[in-house]
Amino acid sequence: MSNWKKILVKVLWSMAAIAMIVLIVFAWRAKVAKKCAGIDIVLTGNAGSFIFMDEKEILKIINEQGIKVGTPIRDINLYKIEQILLATKWVEKTTIYVDNQQQLKVNIEQRVPIARIFTASGNSFYIDKVAQKLPLRQLSVLRLPVFTGFPSDLDKLSKPDSTLLQNIVKFSTVIQKDSFFIAQVAQVNIAPNGDFEMIPTLGSHTVLIGSVDQLEDKLNRLFTFYKKVLVPAGINAYEVLDLRFDNQLVALKKGLQPIQYDAGSLPIINLATVINDSIPQMDTTKLNNLKSPPSLNTTSVKKLDSAGKKVEVKVVKVKEKKEAAPKKIEKAVQPKQKSKENNKTNNKSLNNTKVGPRALLPKKPASNNN
Repeated sequence: MSNWKKILVKVLWSMAAIAMIVLIVFAWRAKVAKKCAGIDIVLTGNAGSFIFMDEKEILKIINEQGIKVGTPIRDINLYKIEQILLATKWVEKTTIYVDNQQQLKVNIEQRVPIARIFTASGNSFYIDKVAQKLPLRQLSVLRLPVFTGFPSDLDKLSKPDSTLLQNIVKFSTVIQKDSFFIAQVAQVNIAPNGDFEMIPTLGSHTVLIGSVDQLEDKLNRLFTFYKKVLVPAGINAYEVLDLRFDNQLVALKKGLQPIQYDAGSLPIINLATVINDSIPQMDTTKLNNLKSPPSLNTTSVKKLDSAGKKVEVKVVKVKEKKEAAPKKIEKAVQPKQKSKENNKTNNKSLNNTKVGPRALLPKKPASNNN
């Protein structure tokens, strides 16, 4: 008897499962027999209110697949529509489904550009955070770092160009984290060797960034220089600011000529040009009258150049002229002043002089009238 009960229970559960399946099939058939009541498109992204795709553009792509309002639900291939939308460069993710009200829900997460790039030939495009190239859009105005001089216009980039694009992504990401530099950086030029040169918004100088290695530290040094040196001196006082060296900043004021040298060699100053600049021009007609210079004592020294080859260099020994010792100036011996007693006149000569006889005047005769 117990076996019959077990068999009966199993039969009832099987009949319930079959009934459930039949109900689901009928429900699905009833649903797919219904028609699409509407198409709802929602655009999302991390750019806030900035829109780089239009709902009308998405609706046009869906309509081109034969899906419109009134289309039977069974004729809508959700997977096919999803793949077509993902093929659009501005679409990063998409979710498509039909709700209980027979509404076709299309949720699209759009790509957000982080930089605008101008190629060497003059073309322009955007890139996002994964270095995906995006075509230009005029739906929104977004302040982005501008990079110029990108070497390629191809969609499929070579390995060096792909690495350069990744460096641009890193450079732009670091800049956008700082509100000061997102306003100060007007343009970033890409040199032929891949180095970055920044053109600021304020000031007429050029900032040599070099590679993106330790970029945060380089920008911190630049901000410190702006705050402590450039602002007191004037924003137009310097011509070049070089951040390519570790833990330092090399500044070149306007009007000065930088020393140029090849990588791996020391700076070399041409002494001949320095001497020629310091000597005034001479009259060539008087050169024949000049005496020929004395013979110079030269010695040869072998040195190694940058390629490792031995090079013979002549060293000129010039005898230094001995300057004549300055003549000693003898001080004039002043005569000793005589004492006051010696300055007095000797009165003995006056005492010894004899007094001469005095002349006697004749006396007046007496009058006779008396």
